[in-house]
Amino acid sequence: MKRVLLAVGFMIVWAPRAAPHQLDEYLQATRLGISPDRIDIEVDLTPGVSVAPQIFAVIDGDGDGRVSPQEIEAYARRVVADLLLRVDDRPYPLTLILAESPSWAEIRDGTGRIRVQAVAEVPLRTRGRHRILYENGHRSMNGTYLVNALKPWSSRIEIVAQQRDRLQHSIAVDVDVRTTMDAFIWVGLPSTGLAALLLARRRQSARGHTNDHGGRRLWIRSDARY
Repeated sequence: MKRVLLAVGFMIVWAPRAAPHQLDEYLQATRLGISPDRIDIEVDLTPGVSVAPQIFAVIDGDGDGRVSPQEIEAYARRVVADLLLRVDDRPYPLTLILAESPSWAEIRDGTGRIRVQAVAEVPLRTRGRHRILYENGHRSMNGTYLVNALKPWSSRIEIVAQQRDRLQHSIAVDVDVRTTMDAFIWVGLPSTGLAALLLARRRQSARGHTNDHGGRRLWIRSDARY
């Protein structure tokens, strides 16, 4: 049920052009997936070639030259702890659901993305305008930030505005929520193609081990080692 993974096949609305990934940057790109009962947050962290060894050393807590599943989970929890989500001025806690580290070769070459995914239970069922505020406070060495909201999969939710700060640490997303009947009248039943895509994404699995946290499945994967 990780709807944030539905980035494939959906457009990013009003997304600014991304700058090239520099060798001395630690790029942190966030995508928000908004649905009637939850908000999914996916953060891809990509160290440039010149900062990759320092980032690797931070994650490799015991200094043994490899990143264990426990270490990438610990780092992912540090990232999630630095994220802030508010809806209509109310803060919502985030639960980590995925932590994934690429191979050291990918990190060393500046192409490896550390993936962190979290979810917040947010009921967006009240008809009308709502404001979602997100902030990435994970300020690492030479950090560069991008943030966008994905086009909602539900016809009940429409993004009407996005506003980012200059460095893209934060974003304010204004959404309009319709009732179920409103959505049926204007859009109709979901297409079989979309239903098939949702089913395929639910069946997709990651290589690694899992832990249960608060009733949610946490995927952990790490191949990184010197």
